[in-house]
Parts: sequence; structure tokens; C-alpha cells
Amino acid sequence: MRKAKDLATKLGGNLFDQMLSALSNVVLSILVARSVDAEGFGSFAIGFLIYGMAVAALKSIVGQPLQIKFAAAPTEELRNRMAQGAGTTLAIALVMGLGVAVGSQGTGATTSEALIALAVWLPGLLVQDFCRMAFFAAGRPWLAALIDGIWAIVQFGLLALLLLNDQESLTFLIGAWGIGATISGLAGLALLRVPLRVSKTFAWLREQATLSRYLLAEYVLGLGAVQVGILLIAAITSASDVGAIRAAQVLLGPLGIVATAAFQFTVPEIARRIDWPPRRLQFFAAAVSGGLLLLHLVYVIALLVMPPEWGAALFGDSWQGAALVLLPMCISACFSCVANGPAGVLYGLGWARETFRINLFKGPLILVVLLGATWLWGVIGSAWAFAAIEAIILPFWIATVIRASQHPRHPEAILQT
Repeated sequence: MRKAKDLATKLGGNLFDQMLSALSNVVLSILVARSVDAEGFGSFAIGFLIYGMAVAALKSIVGQPLQIKFAAAPTEELRNRMAQGAGTTLAIALVMGLGVAVGSQGTGATTSEALIALAVWLPGLLVQDFCRMAFFAAGRPWLAALIDGIWAIVQFGLLALLLLNDQESLTFLIGAWGIGATISGLAGLALLRVPLRVSKTFAWLREQATLSRYLLAEYVLGLGAVQVGILLIAAITSASDVGAIRAAQVLLGPLGIVATAAFQFTVPEIARRIDWPPRRLQFFAAAVSGGLLLLHLVYVIALLVMPPEWGAALFGDSWQGAALVLLPMCISACFSCVANGPAGVLYGLGWARETFRINLFKGPLILVVLLGATWLWGVIGSAWAFAAIEAIILPFWIATVIRASQHPRHPEAILQT
């Protein structure tokens, strides 16, 4: 009974944190959409997409290895690994920020402004996200929610000051976002009581390479391919079409909150319970997916019958494009959520080679289907391509988790086979 209560408390903390984090991103996107024109929001969406790519890459290199390999470690070892991970995150973030700044020079004026602003604040944004992952690894999700609350208070306080004084440039708007993240990240490091051991960057990369190489490779092949594909949509069509995709993603944000919370909860909990029998692992994966699907269906039906005036009030000029892609994006979200349970269990078991193989197939499929559909049918084709890809990949996740559950092992044992 007590164990069930502890699991429920942790799940509640994960869910609350994801709600707070995603809601902040939703409100930020809406404020930016209402403050700038469609081109400006498209440029912001490109910057936000690059931020998302950086976050996912760092999770593959630092956050997920920390959760999978050290969630069950003694307190002192876990704290030592957190310090190494924090330093590694900062070092890589500085390099990424420089790369974004250099890359911004080959874009249009509005997009360049957004990317330069992002480059300045990228280290703070990424260290903040690492702190969240560290709290999840330590089984303290409510502290992750606390620092996200700090971020929201600082961010929206600054945004209110800017908008009240008619300061609506992308530099200032992104700056408010970045300053809030930096202050939140510093608070997270203080609560974790870990230093930034930048000098341990190469040691961390070397020691975790056995696992992180698969995680990073599958990110590049899977989610990374999706994000690169969205950036290429801008090249094939326009930045405003990227804004349309982003607006639809914002409306689906509450579903992402629940799905991400479920995943963040599943990975460390399965990593602590690798000795569960096959049926229990399968039931856990099915329960996560079934619960998510039920919530998704209720939400997307409500979203699709929403009066169009509401969408226009939220997104202004960007709503027209978002309305065109909303249905296929909803269908894509439903297929994706069903894969969440199996994926979380596989990550928790450390089956990085198997998840890598799934994404080895998914990556090229994304680029071929997404870019081909965009070329033929524009942004509407892009949205339907997302739905088709998730439907094609789903059976592979289900079959793999069934096989993995029959042979649960320690992550390191799996990686050495």
C-alpha cells in the first residue's frame, strides 16, 4: 500500500511539473503569436524548435543516462553524477549556442534576430532542463515543479513589463524566456546542492558512451529527423507554415504534458524494478498507453469541435494555417501516445539497441514521407505525413516491448550483449 502511495505521489509530481512546464510554453507561444505577425511567429517557432532539438540531444547524452544508470544508485554517487552531468550540460550548451549564433547569419533578418537571442540564453535554458531531469532521477519531481514555477514567475513578470511598455521585439520576448530559465536553473543547482563540474565533461562522455551513443543516434534518427523535417518545411514552403504546425502543437500541448509526465515517470521507475515478471511489465506498458489514449481521445474531440473564433482569438494571423493541419496533427498525437508506454518500459530496461533499431527505420521514413508530402501538398501534406509515420511505427514498439519484457536485464548487461 505504501509503495503504491509513493508511486502515486511521484506520478502526481511528474504530472504537475509537466503541466506547469508545458502550460508556460503554451502561454509564451500565444503571447508571442499575438505580439508579432505570422512571419515573426514563424521565426520564433524555428528558434523554439532548435531549442527543443538541443534539449532532446542533451537528454540523450546526459539526462537519460543519469536516469537509467544512476536512479537506483546510493545518494552520494548520484549527487556526484549529477555534478558531472551539470558540468557536461553547460559545456555542450556553450558550444551549441555558438553554433546557433553562427548559423543565424545565413537566415532572414527576422529569423536571425530570433536565433541570436536564443544563442545567448541557450546555456541557461539547457542547464534548467538538466536540473529537472536530475530531480526526476532522484525521485523528487516536486522540486522540478518548484523550479519550473520560479521560471514561470520570472518569465511572465518580465513579459508583462515588456508588453505594457510596447517592447515587442523577438530579442526582448526571447530574452524574458531565457532570463527566467537561467534564474530557475541556478535555483535548481542550489536545491540539488551540486557544483558545475565542467572539467568532468570528457570523463562523462567517455563513461556514458556505451548507452548515450544509442540514445543520441536514435534521437537523431527519430525525433531529430522530425524536427529537421519541420525546418525543411520552411525551406520548401515558408516560415509561416512552420508557425501553423507550431500553433497546432501548442493546442495539443496539454496532451504533451500528460504524455511526457507518464514517460518521465515510467523510465526511472522501471529502471528501479528491472526484476518485474514479463506480464507485470507488459501490463504496466499497456496501462500507461491505455490511460493516455483515453485522455487523448476526449481532448482531441473537444479540440476539433472548438469554435474557430476561439482559435483566431488565441493565435491571430497564425490561426488560419493551424486550422488546416489540426485534424491530422490530432490523429498523429493519438498514435504517438500509444507508443509511450512501450517506449518508457524499453528505456527503463536499458534496451537502447532495440529502440535504436526502431528509430533507424523511422528516421529515413520521416524524411522521405514528410518531405515528399510537403513537396506535393504543402503544409497539409506535412501534417498528414506525421500521422502516417506514427501509425507505421507503432507496431514495432509494441512487438519490441513484448520481447523485452520476457528477458528483463540490467541496462549494462543488455548493452554488453
